[in-house]
Amino acid sequence: MAEVNFASVEDAIQIGKLFHEDMSNQGIDCVLDELVEMTVEAIKMGKKKDPNTLVWVVRNGKKVVGVLLVNRSMSLKFSGRSIWIEELYVPPEERRKGYGKLLINHLVDFAEADSSIRGIDLEAYQGNTPASILYRSLGFKRLGRERFYYYLGDSEYL
Repeated sequence: MAEVNFASVEDAIQIGKLFHEDMSNQGIDCVLDELVEMTVEAIKMGKKKDPNTLVWVVRNGKKVVGVLLVNRSMSLKFSGRSIWIEELYVPPEERRKGYGKLLINHLVDFAEADSSIRGIDLEAYQGNTPASILYRSLGFKRLGRERFYYYLGDSEYL
């Protein structure tokens, strides 16, 4: 049975490649080395006391077959601390094996064990029906919102 574990720095290259694969599949121009660097930083942040960023993985042997990157923040909607799912990714060849559900259930258990966490937010790409089905099957509700962004940097990623 697959288990969810905190990601280690040794996982960073595999995780960065998964993030790159997902972004590339979405038509988002990104740089693999930058994603690996960001992954290392996120993993290191997760080792701090009361971390705001956490990275979990599911492995099949030594291969990372699923990754979940979350950030903790304050939420008006939940009137307190919340968790934002920044990324849940399982590569296509590993899908429909329960890895995404395992990661989300792990996150919900983690959040429910922390009395300061009041809710979990996420965003799924439009047309990603399998993700919508997964989230709804686990009790998530759809919001009628649009999301906007403003990128600060040299090039446009989105």
